[in-house]
Amino acid sequence: MIRYILAILLLLPQYTYALGEIKNNKLTGKITDSDNNMALPGVSIFIPELQKGTVSDAEGNYQIESLPNGKITIQFSFIGYESVIKVVSIEKEKSELNISLAYTSVTTQDVVVSGGFPSSQHENTIKISVLSKKDLEMLSTPSLGEKLANIPGVDLISRSPGVSTPVIRGLSLNNILFLNNGVRLENFQFSPDHPFLVNDQGADNIEVIKGPASLLYGSDAMGGVINMLHEKPAPANTLQADVSSEYHSVSQGTTTSLGVKSSQNNWFWMLRADTKSHKDYKDGKGNYVPNTRFNSNGLQLGLGVTKDLGSFKIYYDYLQPKLGMTNEESIGVVKAGKRKNNRWYQNLSQHLISSRNRLFLGDYKLELNAAYQFNKRKLNGNPESEVFRLVDMDLNTFTYDSKLYFPSSETTEFLIGIQGMHQSNTNHEAPNHVIPNAKIDDFSTFALLKKELSIADIQFGVRYDHRSLFVPEQEAGGHSHEEHDEDEEEHEGEEEHEEEEMVYINRNFDNLNASLGATFHLSEALLLRTNFATGYRAPNLAELTQHGLHGNRFEEGNANLKPQKSFESDLGIHYHTSNHNIDFSFFYNKVYDYIYLAPTDEITPEGSGFVYSYAQQDAKLYGGELAINVAPTSFMKFHTDYSMVIAKQDDGENLPFIPQHKLNTSVRFFVKGNKLFNSPFVSLNWKHAFEQKKPSEFESNTPAYDLIALQTGSDIKLGKYQTSLLFSVNNLFDEEYIDHLSSLKPLGFYNPGRNMSVKFKLSF
Repeated sequence: MIRYILAILLLLPQYTYALGEIKNNKLTGKITDSDNNMALPGVSIFIPELQKGTVSDAEGNYQIESLPNGKITIQFSFIGYESVIKVVSIEKEKSELNISLAYTSVTTQDVVVSGGFPSSQHENTIKISVLSKKDLEMLSTPSLGEKLANIPGVDLISRSPGVSTPVIRGLSLNNILFLNNGVRLENFQFSPDHPFLVNDQGADNIEVIKGPASLLYGSDAMGGVINMLHEKPAPANTLQADVSSEYHSVSQGTTTSLGVKSSQNNWFWMLRADTKSHKDYKDGKGNYVPNTRFNSNGLQLGLGVTKDLGSFKIYYDYLQPKLGMTNEESIGVVKAGKRKNNRWYQNLSQHLISSRNRLFLGDYKLELNAAYQFNKRKLNGNPESEVFRLVDMDLNTFTYDSKLYFPSSETTEFLIGIQGMHQSNTNHEAPNHVIPNAKIDDFSTFALLKKELSIADIQFGVRYDHRSLFVPEQEAGGHSHEEHDEDEEEHEGEEEHEEEEMVYINRNFDNLNASLGATFHLSEALLLRTNFATGYRAPNLAELTQHGLHGNRFEEGNANLKPQKSFESDLGIHYHTSNHNIDFSFFYNKVYDYIYLAPTDEITPEGSGFVYSYAQQDAKLYGGELAINVAPTSFMKFHTDYSMVIAKQDDGENLPFIPQHKLNTSVRFFVKGNKLFNSPFVSLNWKHAFEQKKPSEFESNTPAYDLIALQTGSDIKLGKYQTSLLFSVNNLFDEEYIDHLSSLKPLGFYNPGRNMSVKFKLSF
C-alpha cells in the first residue's frame, strides 16, 4: 500500500507548483583568478541539489535564476584550478557571491552526494572516491568494470569485458550495491555470470563508498556502494550535442554514442543513444578466447523543471546486452573470433524509469524519489539441441525513498528518511529455474545527524530494516549449463525417479544498523578521517533455494541461513597542497555469519561429484590503500597507488574472489598547447599484480604479472567545434597472464592481450 501512497505523493509537487506563488530568486557574481585578479570565462557553476548550472561569460560574470529560499551547495570548477565549494543561504530575491579560484597542478575535490548530505570531499565524514567525467573519458577500455578497477581498493571479477562484476575491499556480488543515478539496481547479481546492467555512456561521474553503507542504503551495501550519476543538464539557455566513437583492436570492438541536451528557461531535456559490438577477444599469444563476444544497445532520456519551489525530474534508461558465455559446453560449438551471438549467450534487457524530486518548503527540504525497473533474463544454449532457451525469468522491482531535511544551522544538519522495495521474480516456460518464483518486500527508516565542531565534522546515524521474503511452494529448479538430454523422456520411462525436491519459504528479517564517523581538520592541508559502521545483508534467493547444477557444480541452497552482519572500522589520512596530495587508508572488517559455498560428503544425483552447499562462518577482512599524486614541474604529473586486502574465515580458510595486491604507477607529460591543440599529453602506466599465495579451497595460486600501457591525446579546436582525440595501448608487450579474479582461469584461458584503441569525440 505504501508504494501507491508514495506514487500519489510524487504527483503533489507538480500540483503544488501549479498553485504556488512564483518567485525569481537570483544569484549573481564574478569569478577571478586569485593570483592576478583577472576574470575567468567558461567557469562551470553547478548546484547538485537542483541539477542546475551555468558558465561564466567573457568578463567572468554569472547569474542563476529561480532559486529556492534556504541553503544550497554550489560548486565552481575550471580546468587547472582548485574547485571551490560554497554553501549559500538564499534569503532575498537577489544575492551576490564573488569567487576567486587558485591554480593547482593536481586533482581537485568535487561535491559528493552519496554520503547523505551534499558536501565537499574534505568536509565529508565518509571517504568517497570519485571517477570524474574527464577520468571516464580518458579511460579507454571496453567495459565499465575495467574503469572502476582504476580506483585503489576496487577490482573486478571478469569472464570477459562484457561480463564482469566489481569487488570492493574483497567483497562482491550481493555484498555491494550498485546505484544508477541513486536507484539501486536489481538484476540477478548473485553470480559472477550476471553483471550489473548499467550504461556508463555520458555519465557525469561515479562515486564509490568503500566499506559498509547499510545505514544509508540498507541490505546488500555492507561491502560498499557504487553510484553512477547521470550527465549534467546543459547550462542555462543552451543547446549542446556530442558524438563519440572508439575502437579496440583486441576484440575489433566499437562503441558509438550520440547525445543531445538543452536547457531553456527553467526546463531541461536530454537524450543519449549508444551501441557496442565486440568480437571474441585475443589473449597475449594471439589466440581467440571463444564466446567472449558481446553486443549491446542503450538509450537514456531525461526531462526536468527547476523552480524556486524545487526540482522535478524524470529519467528513463534502457539497456539490451547480449553476452557470450564461455563454458565447457560452448567451447566446442561456437566458432571463435566471430561477433554475432547465436549460441550460448545471455539475452538481457533492462528498463528503468525513475522520478527524482526535491521540494523546498520554507526552511525544510523534502526529497521524494521512486523508480520501477523491469529486467528480463534469457539464457540461450545450442539452437541445434532440443531446448534452445534454457532460462527465461522476469524480475520486476519498485523502489522508493523519501528524505526530510530539517532546518539547519551553520554547524548542524539533520535528516530522517524512509526507503522501501517491492520485488517479484517470475519464471516462464524455460526448463531451468535459476531462482524460484518469489516476492520480496523491504521497508526501512533512518536518521542522520551531521555536526561541525571546531576541528572536526562528526556524522552519526541509525537505521531499522525489515525484509519479508515469500517463496510459494514449487519444484526446486536446477541451473544447468549443459546440453539438454534428448533421451531424458526415455530414461524417465525406464526407471522410477525420486520424489522431486520442493521449496517453500516464508521468512522475515529485521536489523538495526548504526554508524559514527568524524573528519578532523588538523590543519588547512591535513585531514584525519575515521569511521565505525555496521553492515547488513539478508541471504539472497540463490543462497536460500538453489538446487541443481550451476556451472560445473551441483549447488544446494540453505533455507535456514541467517543474515550476514559486519562491523568495520577504518582510518584515513589525507594531505594536500597545490602540487601534490597523499591519501592513506586502513580498514578492518569483521563479518558475522559470512555466507559461503563449500563441498559436502553428499554425492550428486548423477554420481558425478559432491554436492556443494551454502554454509556460514565468521570471517575477517583487512588491508588498505595508499595513493600519491605529485606535480614536480608545470609539465609533468606523477601518480602511484597500492592496494591490498587479506580475508580469512575463522577456521583459517581463505575467502574466495580476493584480489591480488596491486601497485599502479603512471607519469604524464603535457603542455598548454596552442589555438589548435589544447593540452596535448603523453602518459606511461605500469601495473604490477603480486602473486596471490592465499587462494580459497576452490582456487589455486596465481602468478604475479606486469602490464605496461601508453596513452596520448589532445583536445582540438576546429572552428566552433570542440573535438578530442585519444590513442591508447594497453598491455603493450602482449603479456600472457591470468588475473586471480578471472572466472575463465579454471578453463585455462588468459586475459586480453595487447589492445590498441582510438577514441574520437566531437562536441558542438
